[in-house]
Amino acid sequence: MRLTTLAGEMFDTYVVGDEQATKGILIIHDWWGVLAYNREWADEFAKLGYRAMVIDLYEGYHPEDIKAAGDYVRHLDQAAADRKLATALQALQTEQRKVAVLGWSFGGLQAQHAALQFPELVQALVFFYCRVLLDKHSVTPLTASTLAFFSETESTWPDKQAGLEDVMLEAEKVLECYSYDAEHGFADPESLRYDADATENAWRVTVNFLNKYLA
Repeated sequence: MRLTTLAGEMFDTYVVGDEQATKGILIIHDWWGVLAYNREWADEFAKLGYRAMVIDLYEGYHPEDIKAAGDYVRHLDQAAADRKLATALQALQTEQRKVAVLGWSFGGLQAQHAALQFPELVQALVFFYCRVLLDKHSVTPLTASTLAFFSETESTWPDKQAGLEDVMLEAEKVLECYSYDAEHGFADPESLRYDADATENAWRVTVNFLNKYLA
């Protein structure tokens, strides 16, 4: 499905699931662009009764290497990305539907942007191994129940997780955190860092979390 922002920017999405579903999820890719596993997660959510959408914030681009991926992210027009996120969330909205945003790495960062900027459109937030935007200064507008996954091999762990837990506790926000002895990127089957056990566990945790907070 091709969508258009109010500013006239067009972007692609992959949409599956019952149009009458009472639960929806917006899935955001990592810094490699939309990959097969992003669509596979959407398909699995659709089987569980969700209306699921994968948004392409890269306009079909797939970086060739880490340097290209990093350069693309650094030069991304965040204002345009925010408009696309808002448009996608609005497309998922119905009167009876609660919506979650989920993302990995770059996508996790974008999921936080969406939950902070459009709190009325996001009831649950799930992010994997990414920079944490939620701090004491930014967290106030957040209304979404939040689930965060961390890689224990990252140099910023466990401090990053502990910091988020402190911020959310002080702000009286709903948070669940899980960490795995797996590398950043562990959920991508095409990556050498893929960890099937961690991914399977994270999937189960995510489904249980969303069943609880999108009910």
